[in-house]
Amino acid sequence: MKTNFENKNNEQIIHNDKETAATIAAVSTPAGISGIAVIRLSGDQAGFICDQLFQPMNKNFKKPSQMQAYTVGVGYWHAYQKKEIIDQIVLTFFKAPHSYTGEDVYEISCHGGQYIREAILQSLFEAGAEPAGPGEFSKRAFINGKLNLTEAEAVMDMISAESSRQNQVALQQLRGNLSKQIDKLRDQLYKVIAQIEMIIEFPENEDSPEKRQMIANRLSEINDVLQQAIASFTHGRIIREGFQVVIAGQPNVGKSSLLNCLLGEDRAIVTSEAGTTRDIVDAQLIIDGLSIHLTDTAGLRLTENIVEKEGINRAYQALEKADLIFYVFSPENPNTWQQDLEEIKTLLNQNKNITIIAGKRDLQEHQELSTFLDRHIDNLDILDFSAFDDQADLSIKKYILQAFEKFGKTESDAILITHLRHRNILEKTFSHIQEAEQAFENQIPLDIISGLLQASAENLAEITGDQVSEELIDTIFSEFCVGK
Repeated sequence: MKTNFENKNNEQIIHNDKETAATIAAVSTPAGISGIAVIRLSGDQAGFICDQLFQPMNKNFKKPSQMQAYTVGVGYWHAYQKKEIIDQIVLTFFKAPHSYTGEDVYEISCHGGQYIREAILQSLFEAGAEPAGPGEFSKRAFINGKLNLTEAEAVMDMISAESSRQNQVALQQLRGNLSKQIDKLRDQLYKVIAQIEMIIEFPENEDSPEKRQMIANRLSEINDVLQQAIASFTHGRIIREGFQVVIAGQPNVGKSSLLNCLLGEDRAIVTSEAGTTRDIVDAQLIIDGLSIHLTDTAGLRLTENIVEKEGINRAYQALEKADLIFYVFSPENPNTWQQDLEEIKTLLNQNKNITIIAGKRDLQEHQELSTFLDRHIDNLDILDFSAFDDQADLSIKKYILQAFEKFGKTESDAILITHLRHRNILEKTFSHIQEAEQAFENQIPLDIISGLLQASAENLAEITGDQVSEELIDTIFSEFCVGK
């Protein structure tokens, strides 16, 4: 069942009284000791609750429920129904509807010790507030028309951002860029639907080959935009989630040395004993604002050792998720080179993106390895590597960035898709419009075509949340952190 929520265009809104009646509270700042913590309180009873617990330092200062909107008060926070003072705090009031949630919101800025945070939160619960669920503040902002769904998702993306590119993409989505582009596509669809309805109602005046060709052209233009948006998902997903680079190969070929070189620190243990790395080692790197997730894996070989075997299974799991695989060869292991070629062939059959690392370039045997790779490797890049080369990390980091850019660049005015949910909806919309185009060519009745296009417009509305199921809303906001 679909439920229409109010958005910034003042479309229909349906409130769930059970969800919106409670006044909720949660700590909005991260756990741990800090100079300041912020506790957020939202709901119709927020002012009344604060009246019971907050004592202004200035006796002439009004009680919280009578504070002017967007003002700040300094005072003492008390335990519920006790004279005991918990902390000296700063209380900020945001009046409905011009607050983050669209409700009355009070933010308590207190000292960031664990006891103080928990004691203030407990006093709020005792005074009548309820614990906020994951993402409940943002969910109320969505329900009350303060954010659409893509903007709400962008809030969580900004909180999770590890790099400047992630932050910028999330910021553009929070500012409404994606929703504006989706709304533009919907408007174009509704104009086509209106033209078709006019032909249905007034065929003698509105139907002509020229107008039918105009409709066909517009549908083709809309689908071109959708196709480009769908194709942008790989690029957008990598920016949002990070570029997954997995280092693989036989045991003791220099995989861990490559990881340590890129990180500039000894993150993985390096020894001459084969099988030293028995589990995956994950690390993060930022290159030119792009988040890189590096994974060093256990050597790929047959083994009876239970621990090493589990490590190899995890290595294959990591390879399945890789955006780029660095497959490392060593000049010291010529007996395994043919096995490596078989492994690479298997990965290529899975459409994996592989670059060969010809390791230990400082050894005399490296020339034999280079000759072997030149003879047997086609259409794959081969990079020479030595852990003793001071410039090795710079050249490989540059290569990683170039590998990412091969996934495509998105023009500044084009739609960039970063969420799987958005891509799936666009693919469904694209399919419906393709059906409509085919039906149009086959002279299927226009009312059927109009229905397909109406379904396409409704699909697009699911992205921004103008038309979406309550179950999906609960699922999306359940992935948020508590306090946001």
